[in-house]
Amino acid sequence: MKKALLLLPLLFGLAACGSTSDSAATTTPTTVVSTSAVAVTTTVPTFLNPASGEKEITCDNKTIGANIGEKLRLEKCTATWAFGDTDRDRWNCPDDGCTHTRLFQLVDTKWVNTATCQRSLPLTRFFMSCYIPDVGAASLKELPPSDVACIIWPANKSLKYVAETGCEADLASITASLNEKCTGYFASSELPVEKCDQGLAVQLMQSRLRKAGYNTSVDGYYGPAMALSVYKFQKDKGLLQSGAIDAATCKALEPDQSLLPGTDANADGLVTPNEFR
Repeated sequence: MKKALLLLPLLFGLAACGSTSDSAATTTPTTVVSTSAVAVTTTVPTFLNPASGEKEITCDNKTIGANIGEKLRLEKCTATWAFGDTDRDRWNCPDDGCTHTRLFQLVDTKWVNTATCQRSLPLTRFFMSCYIPDVGAASLKELPPSDVACIIWPANKSLKYVAETGCEADLASITASLNEKCTGYFASSELPVEKCDQGLAVQLMQSRLRKAGYNTSVDGYYGPAMALSVYKFQKDKGLLQSGAIDAATCKALEPDQSLLPGTDANADGLVTPNEFR
C-alpha cells in the first residue's frame, strides 16, 4: 500500500488486489515453497522502538492475571511484554478474538496494561493503531520494542506491513499475496512499486529483473509473475522479502540510479517514480 493510505489514523482496511484473471502476467506463479527465514533489515524506522533482544516464552496467565485483577487468556509473551485479553468465558469476544486487544508490560515487578490496539494493524506509531482508554492515542513509550512486536503481534508479520515493521514476513501471507490476481492496475507514483501497479516505474524495474536473469515480461504491468520474480530476487540478494519493490530492492535492481530517467531531487540516493521525467 502507498504511504498516503498508511497515514490514515486507525485505518481498518487497505485496498487489496482481487482474485480474477491477471491478463498482464505471462505465467501463473506457483506456490512459494521456500521455508528459509526472511532477511530483516537492521535499520529501525523512527516510528518503532529499538530492539531489546527478548525471546518468546510461555505466557504465565495466572501471574499476569493476578497483577491485572482479571482472568486472562494471553496469546504471545516475552519476559516483559504480553498480548491478549480477558478470558472469553468472562468477556464477550467474538470467536476469532477481540478486535481491540490489550498489551501488557512488566514494569519493575508489576504487570500493567499499557495500551489497547487494533489487532488487524501493526504496532507502530506510524499507524496510530493503539490507544489508552479515556486518554487518547498511545505513544511509543506504551508500545514494545520492534523485535518484541514481531514476536507477539501477528499483524506486524503480515506481508503488507513488513516494510514498516521490519519483521520477518509470514510465509503463508507471502504465498497468498504472490498468487493473488489483479482485477485492475494503478499508476505507480512512489515507492514501494508493488503488485497491481502499472507504468514507467514498473517497466523499468521489469527490464532490470530480466537483465538480472529473472522471468518477467517488460510490459509495464506488475502482475503476480513479476511479484514472484521480485520475491526471488529479494531472497537471492538477502533483502526483506515482500514481492514489492521498496527502496532497498530498487537500489539493488539499479545500483546506478543516474541511469533512471529522472533526478534525485531530494538527495536520498534514489530516483523514485515521482521524480521520473
